[in-house]
Amino acid sequence: MRRMILVPVLIFLALAAIGAGIAYWVYDNYTFYRTDDAQLTSQIINVSAPAAGTLTTLNVKLGDAVTAGQTIGTITGAPTASASGTSGSTASINITSPMNGTIIQVPTVQGQGVAPGLPIAAVTDLNAITVTAYVDESALNNVQVGQSVDIKIDAYSDTNFNGHVQQIVKATAGQFSLLPNQDPTSSNFTKVGQRIPVIITLDGNGGKQLLPGMSVSVTIHIH
Repeated sequence: MRRMILVPVLIFLALAAIGAGIAYWVYDNYTFYRTDDAQLTSQIINVSAPAAGTLTTLNVKLGDAVTAGQTIGTITGAPTASASGTSGSTASINITSPMNGTIIQVPTVQGQGVAPGLPIAAVTDLNAITVTAYVDESALNNVQVGQSVDIKIDAYSDTNFNGHVQQIVKATAGQFSLLPNQDPTSSNFTKVGQRIPVIITLDGNGGKQLLPGMSVSVTIHIH
């Protein structure tokens, strides 16, 4: 008798657990959009040589803080020859930082020859770090500017970060690819879901050092 009562009770509990799981899944998908296809990003500007010559001075190294207009190096052009065969004076060009920020790359060394367009240094503002998350196009209708976002940075798994949706980029991520699909009407076309970049502003850095490229997981509060 006891066994006859226990079996229906167990079945009922199992069905209740399944129902609760389905209800939670529906609620979670209605309330949140989650993705780990995200990373920290910032504007990185390459400071390039404006003319050919020799990098006679290089005043910065990796990690240095710079201000807009600060001279980070000097290029001295090659000597010029006049019609009489005498050598003319060489002009020096100061290379300056275009922004306040931090030097994150110095691919040159003092004394080397440079050509127009050769990167001298790369600078970014580490105080203006944002999150770029890639949202499935099928979920984009639920994402709006101003929505709250919970942020987890892989490097700091013990710290919770918060933010807000700042901007929804007006193009799919595929349009920025080096080899975008230019012929979707070809016979070998395969339809794939597209991703839309969404820019998220961090409400604070939590006292942590945030660096461009760090992996991030985000939870957007869509309802």
